Amino acid sequence: MSTVTLPALFRPNGCLLTNAVNQRVAASPFAGSEQAVDLLNDRWLLSCELPARALRNGAWVEAFIGAMRGQVNTVALYHFARPVPLGTVRGTLTLNASAAQGASSIVVTGCSPSTGTLLGGDMLGVGGLLLMVASDCTASGGVITVPLVNRLRAAQSSGASVTWSQPTAPFRLLSTTGAQYTPGVLQPVSFDFGEAI
Repeated sequence: MSTVTLPALFRPNGCLLTNAVNQRVAASPFAGSEQAVDLLNDRWLLSCELPARALRNGAWVEAFIGAMRGQVNTVALYHFARPVPLGTVRGTLTLNASAAQGASSIVVTGCSPSTGTLLGGDMLGVGGLLLMVASDCTASGGVITVPLVNRLRAAQSSGASVTWSQPTAPFRLLSTTGAQYTPGVLQPVSFDFGEAI
């Protein structure tokens, strides 16, 4: 297994990032009451589509699909619709404290401006994990407590680097896609990826 470099021309005209929650739900056959169990192993699914392009500009699409070798190789992907936070936090970010596996929040330091914000839906990267901010939060003195949509799949150490610009995670190609040509044109190509865990 190897990591394929995302081609510079890979610019989707649409992107859907969803959190697949690993859960079990059971209902009582008698009263109908339900019990839901969160198994703490969320996984991102990403669907996107490349626009149609001139035939001569499409060979790299076939090469990329071939390089993925089905689900064997991975590619580092980010949320194409929001490559940077909508909030104002920037700077050289690190974890201010260790975070245990299953944690639903992280504490980040190094925020610039020192009273910067992160908004619900903003994306961060820590230790190869792609994390979504659950709700708006504001830094105080350069430190911000960030509630998470997807809990940590692995423990993270204090001082670990936190990425805010195009945070990525490794993804596998789930769909069997291909490049369809019509005279002079490569038609739109759709992709379905799943986070490699």
